[in-house]
Amino acid sequence: MESGVDSILARFNKETSGEQNTLAIRTLSALGVPTRFTYITFDHLMTLEELKATYAFQGRTDLLLDPQPHLAPADIVRGVRDEAFVAQAATGRPLHTGISYMLVSMECLIGAAYTRKAQERGLTGDIRPSMGRVDARFADWRIGVASTWAQRWVDRNFALDYTLKSLEKILDGDQRDAVRAARVVLKDAAFTVLGEMIAVIETHPVIPVDEHAEQQLTVLIGTLLEARVDRLRERMASTVEQVGARLRGEHAKMLRHEHGRWESATGWQLINASDPCGT
Repeated sequence: MESGVDSILARFNKETSGEQNTLAIRTLSALGVPTRFTYITFDHLMTLEELKATYAFQGRTDLLLDPQPHLAPADIVRGVRDEAFVAQAATGRPLHTGISYMLVSMECLIGAAYTRKAQERGLTGDIRPSMGRVDARFADWRIGVASTWAQRWVDRNFALDYTLKSLEKILDGDQRDAVRAARVVLKDAAFTVLGEMIAVIETHPVIPVDEHAEQQLTVLIGTLLEARVDRLRERMASTVEQVGARLRGEHAKMLRHEHGRWESATGWQLINASDPCGT
């Protein structure tokens, strides 16, 4: 999917619209087709209005529908276009609970059409052949600061989230549901972080751009992420305890081990500090 915002989809050359993605998500979920969604939250050419629209789309609760096995496919095709049907069938879960990895930033790949667009705007820098990527700045420096912090958030939580994802793949039934619910705790926190970062960004004008303003925004966003991860610790501890009680043997041991590492982590070191494009 990559986005639900028309202008971003056009820039990515996805050849889809936000409305088409809306109908696709509704249709697949109503048919009971298991889904996972990829979504690029930050890109170097985006505006603040596009970032706010991205946040709104990820928070929509009218996209994920309960399976409708009693309906013929033709009825589902009609139903997903009917807001009354959607209101009745909606799970009430926001879309971000179905996004595989939250807060992802666009990759500036060597030779990619998107990279050429960034180059035309004078935003690209050094080429990194070993990574297949190109350094790039954000057109809106405020979004660039948020993207950097978003990657730090992703990296801080990655090992625990990936452990949960791995367990989710090999478990069934109630155990799988419990692990999935634990992943949603992390997704909820990431979505909250996105909203908080947008609120802070809006307190800083896009121009003039100076080192002091960038440093100030960096400190503000870093402070809010630290506060958010502190609040997440208590909820995650309770969640892991509940999930661990349903697991057995090596699965329970693995989860406890990774949670212990996550809980004791400090700082915001990037996993791949040489990667300037964020993913």
